[in-house]
Amino acid sequence: MTRLGFLGAMNRDLGVQQDSATVLGALRLDAVPLVETPISDPDAQRGADFLQRLGAADNLGGSAFNAARVAGLLNANNEIDLAFFGIAGTLRQSWPHLEALENWGFDTSGLETSSYPPATCLAIAEQAGRTLLTAHGANAAIADWLREQSALAAAIARCDVVHVTSFLDPASPGLIAQVLERARICNPSLVVSLDPGMAWIAPGGDGLSQLLAQTNILHLNSEEFTRLLGEADPAKIGAGLQPCWRVVARTHEGVTLYSDNSSVPYLPELQDVEARDSTGAGDTFCGAFLWSYCRDTARPQRAVALGFALARHKVGIAGPLVLTDVERREILAQVEKTEW
Repeated sequence: MTRLGFLGAMNRDLGVQQDSATVLGALRLDAVPLVETPISDPDAQRGADFLQRLGAADNLGGSAFNAARVAGLLNANNEIDLAFFGIAGTLRQSWPHLEALENWGFDTSGLETSSYPPATCLAIAEQAGRTLLTAHGANAAIADWLREQSALAAAIARCDVVHVTSFLDPASPGLIAQVLERARICNPSLVVSLDPGMAWIAPGGDGLSQLLAQTNILHLNSEEFTRLLGEADPAKIGAGLQPCWRVVARTHEGVTLYSDNSSVPYLPELQDVEARDSTGAGDTFCGAFLWSYCRDTARPQRAVALGFALARHKVGIAGPLVLTDVERREILAQVEKTEW
């Protein structure tokens, strides 16, 4: 059975619709509205308590965790094996991310538990944009954890595909590249899927280049694609990836699947969707794409169609993706009929 792993952060995400200057003033934080500002763990807890009193949504998150959630929901019939690698923080004397992953059928033996809280992201949304306040929490130890490579590399080597997403620590891209290089010694056919996000693309650097060199499937939204590529041919990105590479470029209207010898656009007829919450739509795409890809690697177009369908479905839901059995069956049946 194909084994799909996820490596990335597990966060606690709180979001509220408020005037950011008012909230920042009440919290007495030296932060600028409409940008991302790092804060301490105590300030994050104080901010979380305050936002909860304002009626904030409080969800388990993190890019890899969100993608894993989708794969777990789709995998109701256990068609593939699932695993997760990362550091699970403590919240109210439990490890909620670990418990959720186990409920979705994941192998969590690759998780380390921490007495520190999960990384926390406080999002204050208003018409002009979002103010983000982020604290490392348990992920402050991620660099040390990645440097202890042997067990992690061996666990990843047991996967057929592993999906990697960003951590806040700037050293993490290069360290993850070393882990993947070591895993490939045991499993040369390992497929690495990477969703770097602007957190890694914007600063760039040697660590990101090393990680891209280990990547088979690169996921980019339109902003990330432009930042990484500019006006150059997509083959320029591909030259820095593994042989037989794919770049999966997403927009709100569709997806283009680039490879070393072709570019295939997917531009479906879009049904009207009431946009309630686009947060996590990209992660939803990745989780669905990878689950479908692992079921049949010869049909990447089907994986794109499922990813796009579920991302659109997610936009109409406030909070994380939820999927009933009926919705799951209907979406899968619809995707099977999709023709490019």
